[in-house]
Amino acid sequence: MSISEVNNMASSTLIGLYVSSGVPLFVRHTGPGKPPAYALIGSLNGVHVFGESHGVTLCTTRTRSSSLTWKTYHDSIRLIMIRGIDCVGDSCDGTLLDLMFSSLVLLLGLDALTTASNVERLKRDLRPCYPVLDELLSRSIGEDQGFSHLTGCAECLLPSEQHTLQSELDKFCEAADSTYGCILLQGKILSGTKNFWSLSHVELVLLPLLVATNLCTVARDMPIYLPNKSPNVPFRMLVVRLTVNLSILTLCGPTPTLNEMMRSASTFWAPSYQMIESISTLIPWNITPHLLSQLDNAVIGLLLVNYDNKRCVSCVHLNEESRNRPLNITKKVAALRSIYRSLVGPLLQPPAMPPDDLPAGFHRDHVPLESYVSCDSFKVYVVQSSPYHLLVLFPPALPSHIARQVSLRTLAVFTKGKGPKL
Repeated sequence: MSISEVNNMASSTLIGLYVSSGVPLFVRHTGPGKPPAYALIGSLNGVHVFGESHGVTLCTTRTRSSSLTWKTYHDSIRLIMIRGIDCVGDSCDGTLLDLMFSSLVLLLGLDALTTASNVERLKRDLRPCYPVLDELLSRSIGEDQGFSHLTGCAECLLPSEQHTLQSELDKFCEAADSTYGCILLQGKILSGTKNFWSLSHVELVLLPLLVATNLCTVARDMPIYLPNKSPNVPFRMLVVRLTVNLSILTLCGPTPTLNEMMRSASTFWAPSYQMIESISTLIPWNITPHLLSQLDNAVIGLLLVNYDNKRCVSCVHLNEESRNRPLNITKKVAALRSIYRSLVGPLLQPPAMPPDDLPAGFHRDHVPLESYVSCDSFKVYVVQSSPYHLLVLFPPALPSHIARQVSLRTLAVFTKGKGPKL
């Protein structure tokens, strides 16, 4: 079976292998077509091993129908990603593989992955990781509206009750003897404690994803390993659902028990039920009506990233009359993702990156701050203003100088107004 037969459309496949033996640990596939046969998996691993034996590390390559990326972690686990012809593969695939490996560490711990002596047992232990891996894999082909895997920042909502929520959350976490806690609405963070925001970018991206992949239970108590902060010593992650879509996440020690946490959450948050219900109306816009009313009618979508605070917010349900236009919600998300992948990194450097990481030829005083891309279906204007990146989606006919003015005003709405800040 050839690679073209495996990925001939918008599909994506993730393969995990144990490095020392080359034994496949798992194969996850999403999109049309079938996952690769074991013979092809062996060939893909063999190509990488052959290169290593000659002092060459194979990172990525492309065929006429696919892009392939290899990455090895701690000389123990090798991940291979195959993306189909309708999926653009680039340097972001390496970052996505890092997230996928970190998701394995999140649930199993680093020691269990790197010192496993029984491969068959490791295969079984990896099964609880499949939902998060599948979620990340589906995002690689645009089946989800999320941006956290791309920006490396947690996806947030901007409620008008931001300060009240923060105060109540701090009190609740203190009563639960935890300094790490957040409130989640459909996988997006409404508020978090100070220590919660001190977690790494990877941890802030993966924890909401882990909660979002299991919304069927009222409460959960499970051990997790923070990939950067504590890869070998587990925390207890307690998740309690307050409403159908809203949950409280805390990282705790041996106490309290799950039953105690459920009773405490029910009692503590009962007086705030009306506020919680009103916050739920933020979906699908993700921002308060006050901020929404200040956006120009020409704006049909946007993505704002604050690298210092490790947060991002997206709005793609703007300008509802645009339903009759060529761009539906899925295409808006795809357009913003495509421009982010094309410009952020190759041209516009995230403000958190050190100057030494700037591309050769760029002087620190001559780093681009703005850019735009125009095509038949849309126009995107990008503004870099440390620590922010703002991508604003417009109809294609809007003149570029108008798009620039509207984009700068939009950035001011989120950073200088009286509304909630990212």
